[in-house]
Formats: sequence, structure tokens, C-alpha cells
Amino acid sequence: MNTLILISALAAGQPGAPPTFHCPAPIAAKGDVKAGRPLVHTFELVNATTGTVKVTKIEAGCGCLRQGVSASTLAPGEKTKLALEVNTLTQPDGPNRWQVGVSYTVEEAGVASRTGEVLLQITATLTREIAVNPPQLAFSTAGAAQKTLEVTDKRPKPLTVLKATSSAPHLTVDVGAAVNAQGGRSQPVTVKLAANAPAGHRDETVVLFTDDPDCPELRIPVRVLKRAVGPVTVSPDAVTARFAPGQTEVSALVQLRSPEGKAFTIAGAEADFPGIGVKFSAGSGPVATVRITVPDALAQQPGRCSVRVRLSESGGEVTIPVSWTGAKK
Repeated sequence: MNTLILISALAAGQPGAPPTFHCPAPIAAKGDVKAGRPLVHTFELVNATTGTVKVTKIEAGCGCLRQGVSASTLAPGEKTKLALEVNTLTQPDGPNRWQVGVSYTVEEAGVASRTGEVLLQITATLTREIAVNPPQLAFSTAGAAQKTLEVTDKRPKPLTVLKATSSAPHLTVDVGAAVNAQGGRSQPVTVKLAANAPAGHRDETVVLFTDDPDCPELRIPVRVLKRAVGPVTVSPDAVTARFAPGQTEVSALVQLRSPEGKAFTIAGAEADFPGIGVKFSAGSGPVATVRITVPDALAQQPGRCSVRVRLSESGGEVTIPVSWTGAKK
């Protein structure tokens, strides 16, 4: 979104501006925040027009935001509240900014309906005492699989994960024993994907419940791509790019292999997120490669996407989940 739109949206409601649907305080500066706990803020939206406002879409700049609006249709003069929650576990240390666009239409008698957008921002500087590594998981497999994450707490009185649940029956979670070390308490958590999980692509969540009343739960995003048994295997089945200071890009090579040794050809491959580079090997054979490159322009915020690879002979397609973390401060 360009700067002019942003300035116009944030200025709505000021003296001299035409009556519109707006937020009186569109920027919430939270200052210094300890990462780990969810960061929550509620914005008030006001219908100052003479018509009916309908909220048509709420779009967050990254997947770390959850949102909920108290009312989506407002008569003249009515207000609604938009609650935003940031999962700080998946965000880098240092200054952060999260932006949400609220699209709407205004319908007035005798006037053509018009559309607009209100931009909202939350800013905070994060410091980390509680960490989950990795902060999000990705499965891409045709069978059963499991991944282990580690919860660490450097505080004098560290938390303990007591139990865990997931948003899907085919994802189970095992909580390991906590171990005290010089750098704090560490606790492993194993997430298992069942072999009978339905084929398809979905976003799930693992919730870790703790004994800390100030941080009662930790929410871990889990991207699942359960593939039907296909003509090729993919290794690695997911790509995670971790930026180090000074890096201009991070690349990963993914190998596609025919389990029966039959030749195949990659017809095309592309990412569903702008800026991600994808190149693939030409020619036909039992093995092919795909190189995925994440540029430093995306390193300011963590993110994720999918790379879809199309196969010529079978007409099939494989999907490779890709995620990246911000550069360390």
C-alpha cells in the first residue's frame, strides 16, 4: 500500500476531513514488550457517514495476527471494536510494526455506493525471555511425520509447559520433561502428524498450556501439507530460511526423485508470495532439483508461503512449504 493511502487513512477524522468511516486512534504504540505473551489491542471504528457501512474484509500484513470485529454492519453514528492479537513468539527481537487493512463499503440513499480502507498499526519493541524454537512448524509429507520444538525460559522463575492440545485430531502433541540449565529452563515438545491425516493443505495451531499466570498459553502455528502418494518424493519436504546479519539472500536446494526410477520433467514452479525466487532443473530424468531463494527485502518480518511444482508427464503437482525468520538484531 503506498504512502499516500496510508497518510490519508490515518488522517481520517481530523478537522476539515469529510465525514467517513474511521478510527480515532489508528496507531497503537506499545513501547517495550516481552516476547512470548500475546500482544492484544482493541481499536474503535466509527461510522461518521450518513449511510450504512459494511466491513467487507480485514486483511493482516502477516499470519501472526488474529482479529475479530464486534459488528460488521453499522448505521450512521454507530461504532464497532476490532480486537487484534499478535503472536509475539513468531516475531523477531527489536522494533516491530504490524499493519491491518479494514476494507468497507458505504451505502447511502440516492448515492452510488463507495468503498474505502482504514489502516491500523501496532508498534512495539520486543525483547525475548521466553522462546520457542522453531516458532512455527511445517509438515509436507505423504505419510506419518513428527517434529520437535523446544521451549526455553531465561527468567529467574521459568515457566513449565503442563499440557498441550492441537486444533486437529490428526496432530498429537507430547510434552517432555523440563530441564534446568545455566541459561534457564528448557523443555522439548514433539508434534506428530498421523499417517491417516487427510490429504490437502491446511493451517493448524498447537497450544501449549503453562503454569505461568502471566503467560498461560503459547500458540504455535503449524502448516500441514498432506500429500497423496505421488510420482515423486521431495527432500527436504519443507524449507526454512534463517537470515544472519549481513546476508543478502538465503537459498535452499530441494530434490525431487522418482521412487521407481522413472524419468520425469518439471513443467514449471512458482511461489505464491511476491519476491521469492524459484529456479528448477531442465530436462528429463529420475531426479530433478528446485532452488528456492528468499531475498533480504523479506527479512524484516518472518513469513511463509508455498512453492508449487508442476510435473509434465503425470500432470501432477507437489507443494513445498517455505518459511523465513527475520535477521537477528
